[in-house]
Amino acid sequence: MNKINVKRDGNILTIGDTPQLVVDLENQKNYIAFADNQVPYHQEIVFSEDILAGKRENVFQTAVNYYYEQACEFIKGIKIAEEYRPFVNKSTRHQW
Repeated sequence: MNKINVKRDGNILTIGDTPQLVVDLENQKNYIAFADNQVPYHQEIVFSEDILAGKRENVFQTAVNYYYEQACEFIKGIKIAEEYRPFVNKSTRHQW
């Protein structure tokens, strides 16, 4: 299991390098920062206080890896959709 960089600034966790999963532990207004974009990430990400305090480092790293992998998959989907957009047949859309 690769160790992913995690920085904590108050209630904000920044996970990974590129992309970065930014987690607001207080209000859950999470987002993913990549290529000068910030995409809202509407997944609840919760860590218990003992895990955040470093008492169970292996559990913390497992959770970070899981959340970060999910965020990366989300970004891959966005990139695929952006690449496909020019090929969408716009002539079949209904104008009501």
